[in-house]
Amino acid sequence: MIDLLFVLTACAALCTALLAGTFFAFSMFFMRALGGLAAERGIVAMQATVLAIKKPVFLVLFFGTALLCVAVGVVAIFAWREIYAHYTFAGAALFLVGGFGVTMLRSVPLNNALLAWSPDDEDVIERWRRYRLTWVRWNHVRAITTLLACACFILALAAMGLPV
Repeated sequence: MIDLLFVLTACAALCTALLAGTFFAFSMFFMRALGGLAAERGIVAMQATVLAIKKPVFLVLFFGTALLCVAVGVVAIFAWREIYAHYTFAGAALFLVGGFGVTMLRSVPLNNALLAWSPDDEDVIERWRRYRLTWVRWNHVRAITTLLACACFILALAAMGLPV
């Protein structure tokens, strides 16, 4: 059981690290850059980004990580007496709620609404400002919880007594 949990946990650590970095880059660089553009240009750039991120590479990483976290969480329950299982379960829960859940319940609806906008809409400047503020706040939650999930997975690997 520990071999399976080790492999799943190592994969979860790597996947959440990739996603945390992606979310971090969006908050720290990309959205700041778009905020420096005229609203019309920022909207068009973000619309293109939303469409580009719906490609298989990101979708496999994102949904695959969610499935991996479900599997890791279930396996951890069966090893619950071990301390590493607590870290593993915590990592899975953090990603599923903060990374995956926030994406599905906050980011996706915001992005879908944005896709329906025209850069020529009358109140586009104010809507774009509100969108960016709201989107970045929720993206910070995704970045932080996904990074914490990764940290939990690393702690779980260390607690397993295997080289990390």
